[in-house]
Amino acid sequence: MAPCARCGTFLCGVCIEVMGEQAYCSDCVAWLHKNGPVSRTLQIFLGLEIASLISIPLCLLVFALPVQLMVGGAGVWVSSRELRRIRQGEGSLRSARRAKVVRVLAWVNLLLGVVWAAGLLAVLFRFRLR
Repeated sequence: MAPCARCGTFLCGVCIEVMGEQAYCSDCVAWLHKNGPVSRTLQIFLGLEIASLISIPLCLLVFALPVQLMVGGAGVWVSSRELRRIRQGEGSLRSARRAKVVRVLAWVNLLLGVVWAAGLLAVLFRFRLR
């Protein structure tokens, strides 16, 4: 018999639910699913996406463009993974809105990066052909 990691209720082999390395009762699993903490990964990627959008004027420097594209692509992947975890009951519902915001910002970053790269290539080819 192990106690629930959140409320301390003793658990039998039938009612135990393991999340990570912790044992929880079914009531606490439902509570954690609804009110659990927001994913730190999402918080980091929200900051990265905002920083990448703010630094768009730096994309005039070619070295910032690959960073913007990588941050955008990773943001789409991380937010999709987190939304899948939430649908499967492994993540907190509080993370859902933040995951959707990160996904939108990531797509905006990717779109702006691709448009900037296409414009840069068009200018380079135009001057090269003359």
